[in-house]
Amino acid sequence: MRRTKMIFPLLLVCLIAPVFATSTMASNIAKSLCDFQVLVYTILPTLALIMFLFAGLAYAAGQVFGAEMRAKAQGWSMSLLVGGIIGIFIAVLAPILVQIFVGMSGGAMHYAACP
Repeated sequence: MRRTKMIFPLLLVCLIAPVFATSTMASNIAKSLCDFQVLVYTILPTLALIMFLFAGLAYAAGQVFGAEMRAKAQGWSMSLLVGGIIGIFIAVLAPILVQIFVGMSGGAMHYAACP
């Protein structure tokens, strides 16, 4: 019973909040999403390259040691490779996701300003 009393006001606020959305808010959301896209576009590929380099270093360093350390180094290098690939994947998808979210915010005309 107490949980129901807590959920009702939260649900009411969530249903009323979209009524107060304005075009200024939509343009601010679009600008913020474009800024986030630029941030992702500039930082993630660099971090992915660094992760690829560290993966190679970890793999090469692991080959010098014994079998147990070699197995650990191969695990670390695989984790670094997967992280780098996911970073590149997110950087490639960033413009598509920003375009979708800006279109949902009603600020599709502002998307042309994104670099």
